[in-house]
Amino acid sequence: MYAILPSFVSAIFLGYGLYVLSSQGVTRVSTSFFLLCAMTFAWQGSWAFLFGTETPDGAMQVARFGYLFILFLPTTFYHFVCEVTESRKEWPLLIAAYGVSLVLSVLLMSSDLVVSGYYTLYFGKYPKAGLLHPIHIMQTVALALRCAWLLLKARANATAERRRRFGLCLLALGLFSLAAVDYAVNFGARFYPPGVFFIVLSLGVIAFSVVRYDLMRPYSLAATVAHEVRTPLATIRMQLQEVENAWPHLHQGYIAAVENGILEDRMRPGQIERTKQLIGGMSREVDGTSAVIDMTLASLTLERLDRSTFAPHGLAECVAAAIERYPLMPEERARVHIRGFADDWKFVGSDTLLIYVLFNLLKNSLYAIHSHGSGNIEISGEIEGNYYLMRFHDTGPGIPASILPRLFEPFFSTKAHGRGHGLGLSFCRRVMEAFGGRIECASQLGAYTTFTLRLPRFRPCDSGLDQPLQTRVAG
Repeated sequence: MYAILPSFVSAIFLGYGLYVLSSQGVTRVSTSFFLLCAMTFAWQGSWAFLFGTETPDGAMQVARFGYLFILFLPTTFYHFVCEVTESRKEWPLLIAAYGVSLVLSVLLMSSDLVVSGYYTLYFGKYPKAGLLHPIHIMQTVALALRCAWLLLKARANATAERRRRFGLCLLALGLFSLAAVDYAVNFGARFYPPGVFFIVLSLGVIAFSVVRYDLMRPYSLAATVAHEVRTPLATIRMQLQEVENAWPHLHQGYIAAVENGILEDRMRPGQIERTKQLIGGMSREVDGTSAVIDMTLASLTLERLDRSTFAPHGLAECVAAAIERYPLMPEERARVHIRGFADDWKFVGSDTLLIYVLFNLLKNSLYAIHSHGSGNIEISGEIEGNYYLMRFHDTGPGIPASILPRLFEPFFSTKAHGRGHGLGLSFCRRVMEAFGGRIECASQLGAYTTFTLRLPRFRPCDSGLDQPLQTRVAG
């Protein structure tokens, strides 16, 4: 009878995971959540067998097998929180946590140090804690505290909508942590382990946040809006092009009509020239807005990036395309200098995404230079081992040292409130990581800012395979 509950609960967890994976698609967040659900499913499924097992040897084998997944549960929850908060800097700690779980799992299956036997209780058999079991408990406490800190930190810097999402994640973490009461049964307490109920509620809260607040795809509404705005912008651009093409003829006709006395000249001095400049300015504004929308859409869909579409592209061509396509004013273009790129320098990735990265850096540098009142931009290239280094250097006001560590965090912006949304540099970082490279920033306040893009070199091998695809992170 007692085996029915874990059987039912294991099915719920599997359903949670499959629902999120199917409805949200395969992303870093949905995959980590599915891993958490799969671990819980395997744990509860094992307990369903354990509670009904009669033979001592069979009970011990099932107890060890089920506890194998318990050892990884705190780490998989930590993994999920890292993905939800986009805490890429946590990866060394996350790998270390998985390492500790792996070592404990080896000891679990090969000795009595983690699980030393089992208790026979009124509901069935239950694992007995071994000598090293407290290490797992300490790891669980440490990871729970780390998760809470990450969520609180992310919540403090988030918008109102994201604060609600992180608040639900904190609630889920609190409920998940209450499941630690089951450890008392491992040490001899004689009650039915209630932790499963808390974990059901915890993952239920997360599933609710997926449905109600779109936790796995928090930018889907923004992506929809951005996509819808593109169509009217394209229409406006076409209409402006028509006006721009017709304007010289209209101007000539107006001048001829005035000269022949057909019309009275009511235009103010310089108004005709200003109107021509206004048309050009409107076109640049539309182009600039379209570029921002394209970058936003690329950023929002980056989670589903298909790396199988990556191909070799020339660095020099991408730089030239970015400068040509970005809506630069003539005086802004005069501030941009390019040097050091060879035509045969190629990387494996997406030329469109790299151009959007350069758009972001151009936008930030121009903003800094305009706010500073002076400065220039230099885009240079060099080779360092197995990498191409693209340096994006501006002589603007620089960035305070206290801000540099947070520069690539999502939603963090150095611009005044309402002028920036903190998506740009986070997008740049994610693109560079997708290419197998990275982006770094060095700055001196009042002097300069330099962004360095580090891209793996493409060098065709004799076998015809692309070297960067064989060794993603070389050097």
